[in-house]
Amino acid sequence: MNKTKFYWLIQILCWSIITLLSIQHIEFNDFSQSTKTIYLLLYFFSGFVSCHIYKIIISRFSPDDITHLQYALFPIVGGLSIGSIYTIIDYQLYNYSDSSFLNFAVIFVENVWKVFPWFMFFHLHRFLSIYQDRRQREAHTENLLKISQLESLKKQLNPHFLFNALNSIKALTLIDSIQARESIIQLSDLLRLSLNLGEQQKATLSEELRLAENYLSLEKLRFDTRLKYDFQIQEDIGNILIMPMTLNTLLENAVKHGIGQLKFGGYITITARTEKGFIILCVENSGVFVPKPKNNEGGIGLENLKKRLELQYGENAYLKIDNTQGKVFATIRMPY
Repeated sequence: MNKTKFYWLIQILCWSIITLLSIQHIEFNDFSQSTKTIYLLLYFFSGFVSCHIYKIIISRFSPDDITHLQYALFPIVGGLSIGSIYTIIDYQLYNYSDSSFLNFAVIFVENVWKVFPWFMFFHLHRFLSIYQDRRQREAHTENLLKISQLESLKKQLNPHFLFNALNSIKALTLIDSIQARESIIQLSDLLRLSLNLGEQQKATLSEELRLAENYLSLEKLRFDTRLKYDFQIQEDIGNILIMPMTLNTLLENAVKHGIGQLKFGGYITITARTEKGFIILCVENSGVFVPKPKNNEGGIGLENLKKRLELQYGENAYLKIDNTQGKVFATIRMPY
């Protein structure tokens, strides 16, 4: 049921109940049938129409332009207004013998008391509806912003990744044409997989590991014995969904700024395990990590990865890089 139908249904239901409650303090048997009908219709439609006019007036006020005190006064004003109308109807259709101010005040308070709960419900429902709509709009806007930022960051990562892969091909063509042809096949598979992952919000760990294997195989052709690597992966976690292009970013950094800077090369170890609802990926490489400025080419990949983790997981994920005894440990923890 949409909001408009719900509003009219509640209007009819509430004012019907209020009308029936209003006749309890009247000696209804003293009236003719036609007078009873007129009385009931006046009670119902005066409340129904007045409340709708009240709603139209209230809707002209933006919640952002009203203080909490002013908003709290609205149901009081509404209740007093319709309570006054009901009191006038009572006095016109039933000639009270006691026309003193005290008697008038008692009837007025009774009428206000009958309609006031409806105005409280009306404003509470309106406040909750406005709050819910605002939260939905904010969530939708935030979601669109995150998607836009994530897509922008992915597009920045792809050229960086492609640049390193093409450098590998360039080096191999000068050494061995057969191996160069083999590396082109690997690059084709690697690019196809990386492009597919770049269009996804999530990827399986198996896909990330396949991309990592292709990348390291390609770099192995370039570095030869200077690059050694192995995978230490916990069993039965291949189907876990993670943020795409995470592991490959760490590997690019490890190869370019770790192994590539060492005369005799070094070792890369890739580990993946789960722990209490989190998956932990770690890339260990020989070398020393020297932080690069954010505007430096070396800092783009890791900085983007940090931003992507923050956008997608908030405070539940992190990227940590440590130097220990000639080795660099790049660790990512994220929920799954």
